[in-house]
Formats: sequence, C-alpha cells, structure tokens
Amino acid sequence: MQPMESIRVFAPATLGNLSAGFDALGLAVSPLDGSLLGDIVGLEASDSGDWQLLTTGPFASELPEDPESNVVMAASRRFAELAASRGVEIAPLRMTLEKRLPIGTGLGSSACSVVAALEALNRFHRHPFDTREIFGLMAELEGGISGAIHTDNIGPCLFGGLRLCPPGNLQAYALPWPAHWQVAVCWPGTRLETRASRAVLPASVSMKTAVDHGATFASFIHALHAGDVALAAESLVDHLAEPHRGALLPGFDAAKKELAALGALAVGIGGSGPSIWAIVDSLEVGQAAAQWLNDNYRANDLGFVHLCRTEQGGARSIP
Repeated sequence: MQPMESIRVFAPATLGNLSAGFDALGLAVSPLDGSLLGDIVGLEASDSGDWQLLTTGPFASELPEDPESNVVMAASRRFAELAASRGVEIAPLRMTLEKRLPIGTGLGSSACSVVAALEALNRFHRHPFDTREIFGLMAELEGGISGAIHTDNIGPCLFGGLRLCPPGNLQAYALPWPAHWQVAVCWPGTRLETRASRAVLPASVSMKTAVDHGATFASFIHALHAGDVALAAESLVDHLAEPHRGALLPGFDAAKKELAALGALAVGIGGSGPSIWAIVDSLEVGQAAAQWLNDNYRANDLGFVHLCRTEQGGARSIP
C-alpha cells in the first residue's frame, strides 16, 4: 500500500504522576477555549535523499539547533530501522515539528513530540506497526529522554483520557473520569528538568508511607468505577513525590491552601513540575482558580494558565 502524500498529527499535553498514581496514572488535557496545548508533527514526501526537520511554533527556540539531537529525528530514524528489519522500505521525509508545549514543564512535552512523530509516521505509512508495537517504540524513546521507561505520559497522550499505566509493561488501561470535572493548569514560566526532580525522591519509603500510598491509590480507582466523586477527590493525595518535590516549587504550598479555599477538589504537581493543577467541579470555581493561578503562581510572561477538560481523543490527525 502506498504511503500518504502528507499528514499532520497533534498530540495533547498530559498530567503524569497524577497524585495517588505516581509513575502509573496520567491524564490528557485540552483547553476549554479550543486552543491546541501540545505538539504537532507534519510529514510530506521529499526527494532530498535524507530526513529533513523544520522546527516552528512558540517554543521552537528551546529545541537543539542540530536536527540530529531532536527526538523527532531520532523517532524517524528508529521507525525506519524497525520497518527495514521487517522488509518495509521507508523513504526519508520532510518533517515539521510545531513545538507548542515548552520543555521542562511537567506537562509531558517530550512525550508529545514522541507520540506526534511516531503516530504521524505510522499513519503516513498505513500502519506497518500495530498499536502495541508503536506504543512500545514510543515508550523506548521517551525513556531515553527521561532516564527511565514510564508510560504515564505516553499512554494518555496517545490514547486520551485518564490512563492507568503500570510500570514494567505496555498496558494503558482506560479509567472513568467524572464528566463535570475540569482542570485548571498553570505553568509558571520556569523550568524543572525531570532528572533533577526525580533526584530529590528517596530510594525507599517507610512502611506507613507505602501503606498510605497503596490505600489512596486503590481508593481512587475504586471510587472512579463506583461513581463516588467525593471519595475520588479525597483520594487524590500524593504520599510519595509531593512531600519532596513541593520544596522545588516556590509558592506551591500557598497555592494548595488558597485553591482549596476557592473550592478546588484537589491540587497537585503536573508530572515532575513546576506546573501545577487544580481539579474543580464547576466553571465558576474553575475560572476563579485559573485567575488565582494567573495572579499568584505564574512567575513571568512566558507562563500560561488554561482551564481544561479531559482530552478523550488522544493523538489525532488535523488539517
């Protein structure tokens, strides 16, 4: 089957490490105003004889100058290598990465680029790899960036919604999400690298912490399936990472207190930070939370605040 002539694929931002589910729960989010919070990769045929990569978008300046150091280029070469091992010839393409999500935010920026690139390549070539195979390749490339394979960003970015992504396998189980919940998301405009954020975590935890974590994680999953939204909100507690990472985020403790006073159901760190989120159950509370974050947690003009819904579609082709 002949490849397509061109394609553009959008991959959405995600909130990994979703409180109770450290390294195992991730949520795809999409702004209520319809803007695209994530990355776009475009592909088209080329006769240059080698892969070409053009970078555009509001955060393109953060990317490495050398295209060979870009994860999209790494994804394309790895995709072609695996296809060749199956006897499928992949001709080099002209690629465009529209970088709409800043790096080092805790919103799954590297996952967005990886998912958009590999999903575009797979669709362009009429799906030479099945879903599990392409998901595994995404996990491999994302792991090379973050230092360890964990799919709590890759899973929701590719498939959408809230996903349970147990470490050590390539499953991304869909979980129910209360339809009326919205999420106010703020990136303050500063950076916090995943490796640095993971470095502050202890190598082991106490028995009490382990029990508390297991109980809240199980309670959250049960509450979602039982439709008990009050219990689900109460169970969004991070016993593992937040007690250590909170100190890396100036203003986080104050944000938790003030957002709760405004009516937020839960507040947490997006991925490894410095972005934070607040789950709300009404538009009025969501707007108030977003305004507070804009006035008090956003640190500079680079930062942004979005009031979001759950992005149920995951990665998708766009015009």
